[in-house]
Amino acid sequence: MSLGPVQGEMLGSYLHRLAIVNNRPAFTLAELIAPLPPEFSPLSNTTARWTARSPHALAVLTGRAPERLAKALPALADFLNLAPGERRVGIIGRRCRSCMARRSPEAPMVIKLNPVHQYVCSHHRAWTRTTHDLPLSRLPEALRAQHRLDRLARRHPPPSMAKALDTAHKVVDEWALHSTPINVGDEWARRLSHIAAEPASRAVPISDQRRLASFPETVVLAELVLDPPEHSIEPKDLYLATTAELSRRLSRSYTTLGIQDPLFQHLCNP
Repeated sequence: MSLGPVQGEMLGSYLHRLAIVNNRPAFTLAELIAPLPPEFSPLSNTTARWTARSPHALAVLTGRAPERLAKALPALADFLNLAPGERRVGIIGRRCRSCMARRSPEAPMVIKLNPVHQYVCSHHRAWTRTTHDLPLSRLPEALRAQHRLDRLARRHPPPSMAKALDTAHKVVDEWALHSTPINVGDEWARRLSHIAAEPASRAVPISDQRRLASFPETVVLAELVLDPPEHSIEPKDLYLATTAELSRRLSRSYTTLGIQDPLFQHLCNP
């Protein structure tokens, strides 16, 4: 049975789904294309052991021309050199299970290269940055945060988005581990209680639940990293302007801690 790839899908994910649909071992199908890479899994996305005939073998298995497959499979496009010089910036994630239910009911788990700013399936209102979808019906602020990220992504390139989100995540994680300079603990506790009430949360690591609970504040901070309220090269001026803007946007007083503040360390240090 033929099965089409999902846009941005990992090569290993596609071969595993193809194997499930045809009731065959994924290792057997993969070996028909090229020698297996070490630790072959749905996360595999390498063509290191491919030969010149490998794309043709994949085309025979799937019933689709290599050029057609390459439009959805980044690893194949790179192997065929169909997009020279194009560097794909993304993060390994998965497609929302509800999105895949109709397309591939036998194997709804699809591992793919997601945009760095995509955390939520807005269509089905579900958090997808973990092993199981978490409904967001009681967390509308997370949906609004994703919409804000979508708007930011239209103005900033993926590398800048990735850097800003990484900085924001590090700061918020350190806030969670130590005393936060801004009183958002009650909000996080409320969101965590809503998350824990969802049956799917039992299979989701607590670290991922905390990441969702702090997501709205993370997005606010990432936006300030991308579009700082102060363009001074002086770290102190940038820090004070950012904390003042955080206080305004979150409607809470921010206690400035100076160089001991994780925000100062990640925002102002080279």
